[in-house]
Amino acid sequence: MYRIERIDRIKRRMFEQDFFTKKDWWGDDETILVSDEIKAKPLVIRKALAIRHVADNMPARIREDELIVGAPTMASVGFGKCFPKYSLPEEDRAALAYGFTVKSVFGHHLINYETLLEKGVRGVREDILEQIAANERGAKDEKKRKLFESMIISIGALSALGKRYGLLLADEAGRTEDPGRRSELLKMSSICMRVPEAPANGFWEALQSVFFAHTLLHSTLEMMPLGRVDKYLYPYYEKDKEAGLLTKEFAAELAGSWLAKFSERVNLDPDLWELHQTDDDTRFNGAAQEYKNTLDNYDQNEDFNFGTSGNHFFINMILGGQHPDGSDSTNELTEIMLRQWAYLELVSPVASVRLHKESPEWLYRLCADILRKGAGEPALYNDDVIIRGLTGLGVPTEEARGYSNDGCWEAILPGSTDFGFCMLQLLQLLEYLLQGGHSLIRGKLEWQGIPEAPDFAGYEEFYGAFLELLADNARKEVETRVALHRFRSDIAPSTLASAFMDDCVARGAEYSDGGARYDIFGMMLCGFANCVDSLAAIKKLVYDEGFQKLPAFAEILRNDLRDCEPLRRRCLGGVPKFGNDDDYADGLAVRLMDDFADIIESLQDEYRGKIMLGKAIATFEFFAKWGRDVGASADGRLSGAPVATNFTPGAEAVSGPTAIMQSATKAKMHRYGLGAPIDIKINSNEVRGESGLDRLVGLIKSFLELGGIMLTITGVSDEEMRDAQINPMEHKNLRVRLGGLSAYFIALSREVQDSIIERTSHIV
Repeated sequence: MYRIERIDRIKRRMFEQDFFTKKDWWGDDETILVSDEIKAKPLVIRKALAIRHVADNMPARIREDELIVGAPTMASVGFGKCFPKYSLPEEDRAALAYGFTVKSVFGHHLINYETLLEKGVRGVREDILEQIAANERGAKDEKKRKLFESMIISIGALSALGKRYGLLLADEAGRTEDPGRRSELLKMSSICMRVPEAPANGFWEALQSVFFAHTLLHSTLEMMPLGRVDKYLYPYYEKDKEAGLLTKEFAAELAGSWLAKFSERVNLDPDLWELHQTDDDTRFNGAAQEYKNTLDNYDQNEDFNFGTSGNHFFINMILGGQHPDGSDSTNELTEIMLRQWAYLELVSPVASVRLHKESPEWLYRLCADILRKGAGEPALYNDDVIIRGLTGLGVPTEEARGYSNDGCWEAILPGSTDFGFCMLQLLQLLEYLLQGGHSLIRGKLEWQGIPEAPDFAGYEEFYGAFLELLADNARKEVETRVALHRFRSDIAPSTLASAFMDDCVARGAEYSDGGARYDIFGMMLCGFANCVDSLAAIKKLVYDEGFQKLPAFAEILRNDLRDCEPLRRRCLGGVPKFGNDDDYADGLAVRLMDDFADIIESLQDEYRGKIMLGKAIATFEFFAKWGRDVGASADGRLSGAPVATNFTPGAEAVSGPTAIMQSATKAKMHRYGLGAPIDIKINSNEVRGESGLDRLVGLIKSFLELGGIMLTITGVSDEEMRDAQINPMEHKNLRVRLGGLSAYFIALSREVQDSIIERTSHIV
């Protein structure tokens, strides 16, 4: 491990100072609407001018010890987004009719960083100017002309940010007495005066250019991930090393400084958190209601983040994987990045690793060694299954081999994907079916046309009715996406990001308005394990054994299983559960997954050419929130209790990790190629020493060989988490996995902490 003094100091500063300092939000009080001349410009131009305003005026600083500079403004999944005013009142009202606001940029997409590094802003500007000239010679498309002008302004803002820091660094160097630091600052200044305007010449320049892009994107509503950092940065590392300009040790120092920058907005003291226009302002309303899913009629945004998203900024990096020809792309930089990330004990960026049959043994062992120490990351991806899933969507194999992930875990194509998703709440649909369309939590009718006291002649009839609800739900979500998504760019055009997407410049289109090569919409099954276990309980207790009639069972659930302990005990312990390698429950899981895949693939046939429908199983970090929105369920879960995370079985899966993996790989997993993560806990005592490391590597390889898609592993003990609740300052670096990210345990609400302990204490 590279224990570099500079990185030690940076890490100490973060955990002792930065993470406990209140962050300043900037941007919402800013405006570019300062003259009638500016107000008269097209909205897409005003958006670009707002981006330039951010680059010129956002707070800038130089931190002690850092080798990479830049400071994104605050924005968070849970706490909102800030940005200068650029839209007019009548434009805001028109956008709201379709459910959008200026803050409707989704943030799950990924630019092509290779384009930035190879061409620089200068090269991209030349490409845009060529398209402007071609447009003038040809059709003179006014919409394209406006977009190209906005792109020129936006990428110019990126260059301006670099030069702004170049001057700031030169000024700082002039005031610094330490000759060593002065030399560093002058070197950094010269780098910033070159990039990102020019192509990167070496590793240091490449790191800085990427971070400038990250800084401006995250400061202009585009919370984008990092993608395959070891792939696109490696040529610059290799070039410098072969030329004798860079040692592996200094490369690690640069990489550590770079990685630390992505956590500077983290805050471990919830008392210092504050809301800044959360996602409530991007809810669908007005004319959009006729399209919008019934499940969104209630307030899903109350206490939106439960403390789980406060330090998550959609920053994910993924390492390893393959080249387009299928050969292994792992390299020396893969190891450097992974070791530095592990040493810094970060939650941002999220770390993921792609594995396949040709991945080197040292990568398996390094991942296993990091995971057994409790990090919860890196998340492990199975190339063979995911690539097959993406090709099934219609992506050519060579491109599919280049997949990355978005800011969470969904598999996307870097530089060419406009991505979105919907959450299909399985437990909520099951509740509607049992409760005549009513929500038990909100006490109101939310789904029309379901009998008040439903009964069915047998399980097949019951299951068929459930599938009909699920299919109806899925259809409404697809209709909404197809009908409304194109209006997003009318109010929130992505003028900067689109310039660095693969096809937007050539097509003359913003990425959400036909510019991206692939428009992928993920259909996410949420609450999967609880739904399967509920189906198993209903099938066994109602239809196989006649232990309870369905209407009476529904009534007991309405009363939160009170005064019915015999039934609840049967639900919890007397019915087979998904995750124990039991074919009764697992067979229901496989059937549900196959039936849902058939539903979505049938919808795909209808909408081919308009959208690509991917499938996944997800809760992300919102397992506590999604559970709070649903009453008691037939699996024995009480009203408002959390659901199991992602594709992970519930707490009653007590047969261990191997059984969990067996259960979770019986279906045709490539049909869920966007992702279906399993989150498991291991006993840290069982993976100590070299033999323990061998066992964990074997477990990981078994998961891949069985055909699992994504796996996260944590070795954090219940005792350590309970002690962290009592002595939080002694566990500042304790991280836990939350479905799509990791979080510092002490920053979570007590409710989420307790739910994590509960769900992990049953996995040994």
